[in-house]
Amino acid sequence: MALNAAAIQVGAFTIAAAIPYLSLHTALPDVNGANQSSAPRVPSGLTATAGVISTSNRSFVGGVASGPATHVGFWSALTGGIFYGYQALIGDNTFNSLGQFTITTLTLTGSSS
Repeated sequence: MALNAAAIQVGAFTIAAAIPYLSLHTALPDVNGANQSSAPRVPSGLTATAGVISTSNRSFVGGVASGPATHVGFWSALTGGIFYGYQALIGDNTFNSLGQFTITTLTLTGSSS
């Protein structure tokens, strides 16, 4: 028997709750979350609906003006903490001239690879 929708939702909700902070990375992160940008982490605002984890309009400030922002990282704490992985960003992958970057939409679906 495969997991049903209710079980998948429990998993998605638990994962979303475990990731209260997001970071931006200037290159591919390693297993420890390397290449974190100079922009501080921000609250994730992650929600889980129908087994899909998502957030929107996450604004970062303090990055290098016109510098790269290639990946978003998932963290358990504002500083330090557990690094839970990352997702590559698509579209415009640079901070603006003021060192700001906004993730307009972020959607996570299940995969462990």
